[in-house]
Amino acid sequence: MSTDPRQERTLGQLVASATQDLSTLVRSEIALAKAEVSVQVKKAGVGGGLLAGAAVIVFYSVYFLFTTIAEGLQALGLARWLSFLIVFVFMLLVAAVLGLLGVRKMKTVNPTPEKTITEAQTTVAALKSATEHPGTTVPAPRPEWDRKDLPAATSVSTPDPSRDA
Repeated sequence: MSTDPRQERTLGQLVASATQDLSTLVRSEIALAKAEVSVQVKKAGVGGGLLAGAAVIVFYSVYFLFTTIAEGLQALGLARWLSFLIVFVFMLLVAAVLGLLGVRKMKTVNPTPEKTITEAQTTVAALKSATEHPGTTVPAPRPEWDRKDLPAATSVSTPDPSRDA
């Protein structure tokens, strides 16, 4: 029986390795989901900003509507209230354009992390296959410290006396 610890791993080492691999897998899936959702949140933020801009312009344009009505009723002169009306219509057109742009941007938002779901489904399928047919699934490569084909690392290095000269 060999005393080289790299040849056979104990059950505890296998469980620890599996636990670490599963933990790494879960962390990477969460990181992928965060990255994918953050892109969609940015799109929603831009669309929301455009809609907020449209709402502010509509809010301020209401003032011009009432001013236009008041000036029109008071003077019935075309010059002053007509200018207010032109400003009001222009502001409504700007609000409409911003509103349409905001709605169009909001329609492109997809809050579902599709890549993460696909990756998780692939992982679940691989795990099911591995449990249903043990030994037929190709295992992940072993870490460098646990490979038989690598030379054993020496803990103490001895200096080469020929290099000192």
